[in-house]
Amino acid sequence: MPAKPARRGRYMRMRVLFMISLKNLAYKKLRTFLTITGVVIGIGAIVFLVSLGLGLQQVVTERVIGSKSVSTIEVTSSKPQSIPLGADEVSRFVKYSHVTDIAKTFSFAGRISYQSSTSDAVIYGADAGYLDLSGFQLVAGKESTVKSDTDAIINTTLLKTIGIDDPNKALGQKIGTLIQRDKNQAVSFPLADDFKKELTIISVIDSGTSSEIFASDQLFSRAGFRDYSQLKIVVNDRANISQVRKQVEAQALTTSSPSDTLDQINQVFVLLNFLLAGFGGIGMVIAVLGMFNTLTITLLERTKEIGLLISLGARKKDIRRLFIVEAVVLSLSGALFGLIMAWLLGAGINTIAIGLASSRGVKDTFNIFFLPYWLILAVMIFAIIVGLIVVAFPARRAARISPVTALRRGD
Repeated sequence: MPAKPARRGRYMRMRVLFMISLKNLAYKKLRTFLTITGVVIGIGAIVFLVSLGLGLQQVVTERVIGSKSVSTIEVTSSKPQSIPLGADEVSRFVKYSHVTDIAKTFSFAGRISYQSSTSDAVIYGADAGYLDLSGFQLVAGKESTVKSDTDAIINTTLLKTIGIDDPNKALGQKIGTLIQRDKNQAVSFPLADDFKKELTIISVIDSGTSSEIFASDQLFSRAGFRDYSQLKIVVNDRANISQVRKQVEAQALTTSSPSDTLDQINQVFVLLNFLLAGFGGIGMVIAVLGMFNTLTITLLERTKEIGLLISLGARKKDIRRLFIVEAVVLSLSGALFGLIMAWLLGAGINTIAIGLASSRGVKDTFNIFFLPYWLILAVMIFAIIVGLIVVAFPARRAARISPVTALRRGD
């Protein structure tokens, strides 16, 4: 039985192919530089615009919802006189699966008085959990919750209404509250007379455009109020919100959740990120054409070299690998420098934006550019794929070159 022919080994090691590719790219410095610059601009534009979209999404999500309130359900009653929100409902809801806590608040349409001025305001009786989940920004003072029946937190809108310009000057000031019996009140009013109380301002917050004052929920509980205006049910995981909402809505109550807003925000920004990536992709198309042109010209210039390599024993696979290595080096180099360019540009603009915001009294830091690790990895993989696609035709054509024809043409 005749012996099987020995299997041919690899004629050109990958290290040799890599060195040949680098020397060829270095030989045509200007062409290589322009090609890589095109990829840098294309990749940099995509990364810059997408990181801008991701950063804006992150800022909007944090400002509109806040990290603490995403996994909550806001419960109200459309008919508070017949379907109240009281202690019984709280005891029932806290026993539901996946519920970890329940925050409560009273709210009334009332009037406040400060020195000789009076104005309309929304008066809340909120527990510590409700204020914490609301994510209000503290403007002045140290307390973000109300612990005493005589203390109150007011918002900046109410502060302007009563004529105080400096939030710190409001701390320690006395402010009167008045809730008139059964007038424009959605919940039952247990008192025979109007509810009046003088409170001391301990903090100022930024909570919206309407005038609001927050007192302790115990102040109203001790006065006889039993029906809450709103509950915030805290769920252990966002994935369980839908299940708990169905249970609560079965009690003929109305529910909403910040997760609904988050889903809408994410849908908008997914579309925005695709549009931004599309704009950046215009530069990438130009870069791809530049790479294709470079590799095609390189093929035409190196016909004799390729013929010589084949005549010396190089396989078609080796010739294809030679061009693939050059294309991947070009694309990865451009992607790396494009990432660096996008990051530096984003960091510079972000620093300027924070400085401008700080000069206008904004204390919180933020990032309008967000470059996650998955985006970096996706860009590098994308660059490799682009390089392989671009080099497919030149590499295939180079592998089909006849060594006899190539050597004769080179003479």
